[in-house]
Amino acid sequence: MKKIILAVILVAAVGGAAYYLLQNKKQNAVSGFKQEQIIGKWTLVRWTPFRDSLAQSKDTVAYFPVNPDSNRPKYDYDFKKENIVVISLNDSVLSDTAQYQWTKDNHIEWKKQGDSAEVLTVTTLNKDSLVLKTNDSAVIYLKRVK
Repeated sequence: MKKIILAVILVAAVGGAAYYLLQNKKQNAVSGFKQEQIIGKWTLVRWTPFRDSLAQSKDTVAYFPVNPDSNRPKYDYDFKKENIVVISLNDSVLSDTAQYQWTKDNHIEWKKQGDSAEVLTVTTLNKDSLVLKTNDSAVIYLKRVK
């Protein structure tokens, strides 16, 4: 009887360990997107802050203004191969630029001249959508301009 109980405990321990290890691998898996997919013009759909808006990073608010709607201006982000982002407002001729650089583990580092760098995590990147997450847990939704 003791051998049966020990065998059941051993099987449960092995099963629990396998489950734990498989869950960790699933969470740490790289998305499998190609960095070249970001090249092109994107428009800001929504910006969802997770913390108090007063606690938001100054740089994040400068790059991605609060939720655009029909009454708010339209922001476009044109990613170039030269690691430059051209940020335009309402298809204006006047635009702003920032530099971006891919870092390890699906992160993009944004930097305007004279400002500190802002690190964004790329959570989704496909042919139609780009989702970024800031260090302060805000989520930025962009869609490709066709």
